[in-house]
Amino acid sequence: MKHFRSEHAFEKYKPHVSWHKKLLRVFRKKQEMPSASFENTHYKSNPFRSQKKPSTSKIKIILFFILTAFWVACLAYLPYFKITKVEYSGLNNTTKQEIDDFISEHYLNKPSRLPLNNYFFISDDKLTKDLYSNFSFEHVEVIKVFPGKLEINVTEKISSVIYDTGSKYYLLDSEGTVIKYLADTEVNETIKKTVPVFPLLPSITSSTTSTLAINTTTYEHTPNNEKINKLFGDYPIVYDRRNLEINLKQTNILPSDYITAIISWYKFLNEQGRTSPKFFVLDDLNSGIAIDTTVSWNIIFQPKKDTETQIRTFREILSSIKPKEYVDLRFGEKVYWK
Repeated sequence: MKHFRSEHAFEKYKPHVSWHKKLLRVFRKKQEMPSASFENTHYKSNPFRSQKKPSTSKIKIILFFILTAFWVACLAYLPYFKITKVEYSGLNNTTKQEIDDFISEHYLNKPSRLPLNNYFFISDDKLTKDLYSNFSFEHVEVIKVFPGKLEINVTEKISSVIYDTGSKYYLLDSEGTVIKYLADTEVNETIKKTVPVFPLLPSITSSTTSTLAINTTTYEHTPNNEKINKLFGDYPIVYDRRNLEINLKQTNILPSDYITAIISWYKFLNEQGRTSPKFFVLDDLNSGIAIDTTVSWNIIFQPKKDTETQIRTFREILSSIKPKEYVDLRFGEKVYWK
C-alpha cells in the first residue's frame, strides 16, 4: 500500500520552534539559503529557485537628491558665503559710492527669492559687462575672493579734459561742454616776470645815439599739474590763454576734434616713456597746441590735421633728433625742431 503525502503535509510535521528563537530570527541577518522555503508556495513552483531581494536603488536615488538639495541650500543661505566687502582700484573721476550704489541695487540687495548676494550666485562675467555698459571704463576686471569678497580693478576712459582759464579750473566733456566747476587757481601758480622791451625810436642824447630798454612786468600762469591731477583725476590739463568768460553748462568751449587730439597725445606720451605731458597750452584755435612736457623741450601739434599721422611722425624722428626747446609737427611731413 502506497502512502501519499500532500504538499502541505510538512506544515503539520515541521519541528517545533520556541518563541524566543522566533524573536531572534526577526533581528538576525538573513542568509541566503541554497534553496527557497517551501512555505506559501504553489505546488507548480520551483522550490529550488532563489528569491530576488527587493531593489533599494530608488531609495538610494531619493536619498541622494535630498542630501544634494540640503547641501545646495546650505551653500546658498549660510551667511558665511554672503558678499560683504567690495574693494576697488583705478578709480579717478568715478566715485566709489556710485559703483557701490549700482552693485547694491542690481546684485547685493536686489529683491529675489534667491540669495543673489551669495558668492556662488554672483556672476563675475555679468557684473563686468554691466560695469562696462553703465560706466565710462576702458578696462574692467572683477575677481571673486572666497568666501565673501569682490575685487574690482578698473581703468577709466579719458573722455574729459580739465580746462584752465588762468583763474579757474573746469571739467569739459568730449564735446567741449562745461560739466562742472572744479577750483580756483592758486596764487603760487602765477609767476611774476620782468621782460625788457625796446622802443621803436632811439633816444638821442647830445651827439650819441643809443637805444634804451624799458622793463615791463608780466605775470605768467603755470598750472600745478601734479596737484590738480591728484585732486580731480588723471585728465589732460588745457590752459587756454584766450581769457574766456565761462559759465556752467556752456557749450563749444573747445571743438570736439581738439579734445580728441589732446586726449590721444596725452595717452601716447604717457605710454611711450621718454617724456610725459604736464599740460597743454592754447593761444588761439588756428595756431596749434603746445605740450609742456617733463623734459626741457616742448611739442607743438596742429589738432586740425590728422593726429595719428603727427604721432607716427613724432615717433619715427624722436630717436634721430636731440631737441632742446621744441619739436614742431604742424607742417605735415616737414618737422622743425630747435
